[in-house]
Amino acid sequence: MEYKGNSYPAEEFEWQFNPRQAVPDVDEILAQRPILSEASRARLTHELDHHYGDGEREVIDVFPAAGGGTGAPTLIFFHGGYWRAGHARENSFFAEPFVKAGACVFVATYDLCPDVPLGHIAGQAERAIVWVAKNAAKFGADPNNITIAGHSAGAHLCAMALACDWGVSHGMPGLTLSGACLISGIYDLAAVRQIQINEDIQAKEEDVAVLSPLARPPRKAVPLICAVGLGETEEWVRQTHLYAEVAKGVGCDVDIVEVPEMDHFTILVEIIDPAHPVTVALSGMIGAR
Repeated sequence: MEYKGNSYPAEEFEWQFNPRQAVPDVDEILAQRPILSEASRARLTHELDHHYGDGEREVIDVFPAAGGGTGAPTLIFFHGGYWRAGHARENSFFAEPFVKAGACVFVATYDLCPDVPLGHIAGQAERAIVWVAKNAAKFGADPNNITIAGHSAGAHLCAMALACDWGVSHGMPGLTLSGACLISGIYDLAAVRQIQINEDIQAKEEDVAVLSPLARPPRKAVPLICAVGLGETEEWVRQTHLYAEVAKGVGCDVDIVEVPEMDHFTILVEIIDPAHPVTVALSGMIGAR
């Protein structure tokens, strides 16, 4: 298979773009998430299942900033799972280091392929952001200081949100994002269409230009963290650099954070460590006190 100047046998191409194949102990790593999340919820004040829409999975879990008060930085997180798996409840652990640093964290859930098309999921992510912008102050968060973050498919959703015209799509021309942290993202549906996962995602050729962040740069120049583990495959690492160049091309200040040895899954599980390079970079971006 040919992809952006590189040629691969079909099996190797699948390995390059399917993290479950590239990480031998993936099931053991994923099994840590609900355990870590339950422990984080036990330590943190939280409110579960606020609905940002009518759908069963259109819900957000809220973790107010430690110490209470008002005007806390607002951070919204979108989980990964290649748009086919995942739930906010499995990702509560993401909130802990940022809540303790003074941010109010919202962890969102969305529908999954193949039950809904990818474009529907991208729209849900936008509606989740709109809901937070309208409701942040109720939880002591600043609606004018919203940073978005996502892992894997969630990073794709964040990148798509950066390309949104909030006035045209949601009647909120004043909605402004302060920054974004994209962790191990997938940014090109042209690659996804060539792997077995697309049996569930069902991305079509016409979706590539519409739903690929490589073809949809941010509408506004915002600070951007593009993080990736150097234990990931070459093409997955290259995706991060390709999108970083797209974002730089429209004026974004991009911080590329390459984490030595971490793979596609450990880069997120270990984010609970305040010394994790992504945790340090994102804490600095949101200005958590």
